[in-house]
Amino acid sequence: MVLNRLERKKRPYALYAFLWAFLLSAFIVVPVMIRDGGYFLHYGDFNVQEIPFYQLAHDSIQSGNTGWSHLTDLGANFVGSYSFYLLGSPFFWVTVLMPSSWVAYSIGPLLMLKLGCASLTSYIYIRRYVRDKKYAVIGGVLYAFSGFSVYNIFFFHFHEAMIFFPLLLAALDEYHATKRKGVVALAVFACATVNYYFFVGQVVFVVIYYIVKLISKAYRFKPMEFVMLAVECVIGFGMSMFLLLPSIAAITGNYRVSNLINGWKALIYTNTQRYIQIIVSMFFPGDVPAKNNFTPSAGGKWSSVALYIPMFSMTFAILCMRDKKRSFFRRMMIILIVMAFIPVFNSAFQLLNNNYYARWFYMLTLMVIIVTVQSLERMKEIRFMRGFLPTTGITLAIAILIGLTPEETDADAQVSSLKIGLEESPIRFWLFVLVAVGGLALTYALYVINKKKPKFFFTSAALFLSLFVALYAPLYIWAGRVYADRDDEFMINYALNRGKDITLDDIHEVRSDFYETSDNLGMFWQVPNIQAFHSIVPASLMEFYNTIGVKRDVGSRPSTEFYGLRALLSVKYLFIEDKEDESPPQTTNLMPGYNYINTENGFDIYENQYYIPMGFTYDQYLTIEEFTDLSDKIQHLALLKALVLTQDQMEKYADITGYTDGMYLNLNFTHNDNDLQDEFRPKYEGFDSITADFIYDNSHYFEEAEKLRANSCSSFAYTKEGFTAAFNNKGGDNLLFFSVPYDEGWTATVNGEPVDIEKVNVGFMAVRVPGNTESTIKFRYQTPFLKTGCIIAAGSFIVLILYLAINRGFSAKRKSRRTYRIKQKEMQGGTL
Repeated sequence: MVLNRLERKKRPYALYAFLWAFLLSAFIVVPVMIRDGGYFLHYGDFNVQEIPFYQLAHDSIQSGNTGWSHLTDLGANFVGSYSFYLLGSPFFWVTVLMPSSWVAYSIGPLLMLKLGCASLTSYIYIRRYVRDKKYAVIGGVLYAFSGFSVYNIFFFHFHEAMIFFPLLLAALDEYHATKRKGVVALAVFACATVNYYFFVGQVVFVVIYYIVKLISKAYRFKPMEFVMLAVECVIGFGMSMFLLLPSIAAITGNYRVSNLINGWKALIYTNTQRYIQIIVSMFFPGDVPAKNNFTPSAGGKWSSVALYIPMFSMTFAILCMRDKKRSFFRRMMIILIVMAFIPVFNSAFQLLNNNYYARWFYMLTLMVIIVTVQSLERMKEIRFMRGFLPTTGITLAIAILIGLTPEETDADAQVSSLKIGLEESPIRFWLFVLVAVGGLALTYALYVINKKKPKFFFTSAALFLSLFVALYAPLYIWAGRVYADRDDEFMINYALNRGKDITLDDIHEVRSDFYETSDNLGMFWQVPNIQAFHSIVPASLMEFYNTIGVKRDVGSRPSTEFYGLRALLSVKYLFIEDKEDESPPQTTNLMPGYNYINTENGFDIYENQYYIPMGFTYDQYLTIEEFTDLSDKIQHLALLKALVLTQDQMEKYADITGYTDGMYLNLNFTHNDNDLQDEFRPKYEGFDSITADFIYDNSHYFEEAEKLRANSCSSFAYTKEGFTAAFNNKGGDNLLFFSVPYDEGWTATVNGEPVDIEKVNVGFMAVRVPGNTESTIKFRYQTPFLKTGCIIAAGSFIVLILYLAINRGFSAKRKSRRTYRIKQKEMQGGTL
């Protein structure tokens, strides 16, 4: 081996990498913005999460409401709920400088900026591995418009991880090449801050990367250097604690974190189509999220299974694996591909979680891109056909086998029919086949150009790649837009207009129910509501819904079967999409007690005649054991009859609950958590439960709602710190219930005196209020561990300053040893 030092050309290649991708992204963004009146709309999560999340977070920060967000589901920790999505993103903070009315319009330009930055940062990493930096520019564009990147436009916040990941690898390489101090610490800080979920996968990758570098002798292990590297990682991680620590605290108890992979699921994918899905993703643009087409039954519809390299596909990756037996990147690609096919290794990138995701594939994508641009740079020396023919053969084989295999389908119970092709949508399938084959045709054309007119090779490569991206990426975006659950007209006229035509005076003070309409419509309007599509909410809220039989995974969508919840949660208005060809009924059959009042902003509006204002007291109390023994069909109604407490709480507030020693002895003796009675009127041997007297018809529902309303707060208002209420207690001491999710960050005062907050009704809060007294109740929320995280981050920053001062700042201790390593015979014109 020899070291080859090449004179670096004085050209702004970094600027080229950014501008090329930024301008190419206009082919994706600008046509959509023109069609949608300045907005960039896609479909699914992009429309109903990314846009309203940006708007809500922007407005919350500008107004100072950064503790508790009462507009997120039934209420949520603002920092904990939005750090995963946007709070660590520098692109989001650009919008904070804008007026609120600009935010929704900024999404398209921000996407262009993100794609440009992805190209720039990947260029910074790739340039170390090529002799001529202009090929690193091509690598940057391939990364910015890779199958993973274009797929995850659907998940707008995923690009931050893609952008900063190459800088982490570049910093690691720089540290070992020049001993430059501080760069690794800053890179770790950036990656941990922008998205903690992706940072877990990046740590796993870096460990593998470092070990393989040592095995390949690209890095030399020196104990002191390793110790200093570890110190920088710790410093960088510590600097991110201002956001990372409260975020970790917020997701504790989330079922998606604790659901670990196990058993046979750790060894093989139970869905065999998933293996085909992964292979297909390498050779074709990935299926659009939520719509598996090549492999309809593979699952993982939102799992980011996308590995496609624009135009070149796996041509040069296969070539590298066949020819470069001891190459570092060959070893990395083999390891990562094996990990993709073994569930437990795949899940290692997300803390061994049982849910299938391939959201680390951008890492493998970057490795494939590097060998691709290295091959392009050495086009005269490589054996092109050893990569091109297998890639073409696999691509055509997949197209023929999936596209032309006959399948018998059941048209109905008696008649079956035969269809050609296993795909879901033949039109979309053959369009994607055409894209993949067209890319390979352009790749072969480059090979011919290199042989006949090599001086035009790079120009042709840049031109072909630009043309391909300008066609394939918009095609992919428009293929997804077909599946939008609401058309652009609805989104623009009724969602993005923020409910401007609603005339209800108290719409922003009370909760509403947006039933069976576009997700998060209440968030678009910034109206408190019970329907929410948001993955990160308080654990207590998830516990509540899952206890009463309402599935709560990524969203809260209680059906009208649980009409008692509306009263419990202080829902006053019901919104149902207006059907232009029908007159709205004056009452609704969906739930009892609702009357039509008006049609506004595209919705028929109904008022709950049995609305209970926020904050009310009960006159009966129920243990959690008795409550969970009730059928989930009537638990929502039982919550209007009695306040659910633990037995310890029953004893603590004995003067209110009537608790006596031995009261629940027989209940404890006869109750079996693993054998729920699941009856309307559970019976216990030797214990007389009040649930035996509960009646659940509509008349009793109305009576209970009226009684609770008579014992509710006279005023309730949300504040920047939490909320405040006034309650005139005309009876004895009691527990005042608020349907706000319980969280460790809450403190409360009654008439200025601190009081204990009790977790009641499975997931909400209550405080003791004195009898025969008008009380002022104030709840204040402070984000748990935010202060501690800030202290750790500040201390880590000070340590970094001292560390840099001792090590002469960011200065390199030696010149870079190499920019590119090649074999002697390659320099003499040999081939591999």
